[in-house]
Amino acid sequence: MKRPIFLLLALGLSLSGNGRVRLPSLVGSGMVLQRNSDARIWGRAEPGRRVTVTPSWGAEPAAVRADGSGRWSVRIETPDAGGPHTLTIDDGDPLVLDDILIGEVWLCSGQSNMEMPLRGFDSQPVNGSLETAMLAGEHPEIRLFRVSRAVSHEPQEDCTGTWQVSSMRSASGFSAVGYHFGLCLARALGIPIGLIESDWGATRIEAWMSREAARNVRHDILATDAEHDPQNRTGALYNAMIRPLTPYTLQGFVWYQGESNKGCHADYARNMAAMVAEWRDAWGGGERMPFYYVQLAPFDYDIPMHRFRGERNPVLLPLLVEAQLRALELIPNADMAVNTDLGDAREIHPPGKRIVGQRLALLALAGTYGLSGIDSRGPQFESVSFGEGRAVVTFRSESTLHPVDVPLEGFEIAGSDRVFHPAEARVLHRGYDFSRQVEVRSDAVREPVAVRYAFRNVVGDVNLTNTAGLPAFPFRTDDWDDAVPARISEKTCTPR
Repeated sequence: MKRPIFLLLALGLSLSGNGRVRLPSLVGSGMVLQRNSDARIWGRAEPGRRVTVTPSWGAEPAAVRADGSGRWSVRIETPDAGGPHTLTIDDGDPLVLDDILIGEVWLCSGQSNMEMPLRGFDSQPVNGSLETAMLAGEHPEIRLFRVSRAVSHEPQEDCTGTWQVSSMRSASGFSAVGYHFGLCLARALGIPIGLIESDWGATRIEAWMSREAARNVRHDILATDAEHDPQNRTGALYNAMIRPLTPYTLQGFVWYQGESNKGCHADYARNMAAMVAEWRDAWGGGERMPFYYVQLAPFDYDIPMHRFRGERNPVLLPLLVEAQLRALELIPNADMAVNTDLGDAREIHPPGKRIVGQRLALLALAGTYGLSGIDSRGPQFESVSFGEGRAVVTFRSESTLHPVDVPLEGFEIAGSDRVFHPAEARVLHRGYDFSRQVEVRSDAVREPVAVRYAFRNVVGDVNLTNTAGLPAFPFRTDDWDDAVPARISEKTCTPR
């Protein structure tokens, strides 16, 4: 196994071209610049040297002198989507960057379910990857930048990576979720899409935020030696794999992470909010920058695998998903792609990455780009009433519920004894007058007081959707944590 790469780039940026100007990895030929923005271009030159940046699309050139350490930075006004263009950076020895497109730029980050490439992991395929990879060359308007793994104790100025045009080779090694997200955007918007992938499997959220941001959530961050997994040290990935990207102008973020924080649900929503606030502040975009993320998929954490052994809690996963839902109340301009129907009881990396990417893109198309015509999110719990031996659950949904006159799977109901039983559930309607309510009952519970839906690690064939086919959000109406005897070590929830 390769040891992690430590970045030692604080004293200089990578050399691009033959000129004296040195550019970061993100600024180069083949890149996509955010449309209709003041895109930042930066680098290094000899201290005091005048640097002029001239775009081919007719915007005013920008000139600046490198400071005492050689750093320089300018803002260039970008037009609407199009290209290819060139960008000339001249400090007396011109450097020309070519094949530059103007479009939409997104950062894709998280752990292994975001990292899982289109070609899949060993013995873990991605559905439909063969066709997607073979057709990737038909989309040269999609550009891909994959950040190499690295950790650092201090914030870094540069990372390792190169912009690549979508092809069978480049797409196959890129995040499957990220690629499908970008592919859907490119098709729907008809413009170039730039995707920056920065992820690392089996990493905790604390690694993707600075130590200062993490302390705002918890004050007991330990400075323990993380020799065996330095990538999970608080701030290690923020410093090396996020901070170097922050000068680059983006539209927003997509995020798929949380498996490594299971059991630590008490802090997860606040951690997410703190991380998003820090990222937005570092990019200078504030709440204007959308943040879309993926609900963790069902998985059987009780399977006999050494890495999950000892975690015998049937609701370990939904407690973390519940925290993901709470994060929606804390993070403005954010939404979650529901994933309840895509899990695999024995595979923590479910193969349906195309659908995950589509659902993320649907959130962006509706929430960021203002496209309409189809629902962008599934039914979400709104309220519940109890009486006459049943529960009636009302959902928030842009369209009616589905299926009708078919038993709904995944509902459980409990009385005051706090024992949950599988329940019979159906969509309420009168003839063709369809409602947004579900009746839930069980012969084993005469006086129900609580309802749960898809609130287990493994949920089976849940089937409640809206008419667009988007699945309902998991939920519970109780707060009976004493009814879920988690065997969680406090040590595993302490950031390092």
